[in-house]
Amino acid sequence: MYLKSAQWGFDEMIKKKLIGYAFRFHILGVLASLRTVQHALYNHDRHLSSEHRKVIDHWWATTPLDGPELAFIKSARDQMLKQGSFDAYATHTESGTGEGSNYTVTGEDYDLAYYVDGVRHDLLAKLRSAVAWCERELASIEAKLP
Repeated sequence: MYLKSAQWGFDEMIKKKLIGYAFRFHILGVLASLRTVQHALYNHDRHLSSEHRKVIDHWWATTPLDGPELAFIKSARDQMLKQGSFDAYATHTESGTGEGSNYTVTGEDYDLAYYVDGVRHDLLAKLRSAVAWCERELASIEAKLP
């Protein structure tokens, strides 16, 4: 449920090319939902059966918090919710030709970026990677259950 929520929020943000408050609202929801995936596994799903407990406990013990995707999810979410600051931006630019009713859009760009110690990073690529990682991890856990 939380992964599907994150995927929906991410897809809507990209589809609508959100900027400003709408971008911040969606990025907060996407990252909080992605982080909730791990906590839902541990605090809810592992109690579904003894098999769930065994598989999820093993996953929890062997999945490093400093792996690239989980470290990004945790760090970004913590910066927003615990530190009150996640240095991220979305820009939507459009180019075209003509004027007024003769204006024709010839190109669009939607750029998502975040900064760590003044260094720019591709937020779109990081979010795609984080969502894909959650999908892979959940599929791997599910495959180990009867």
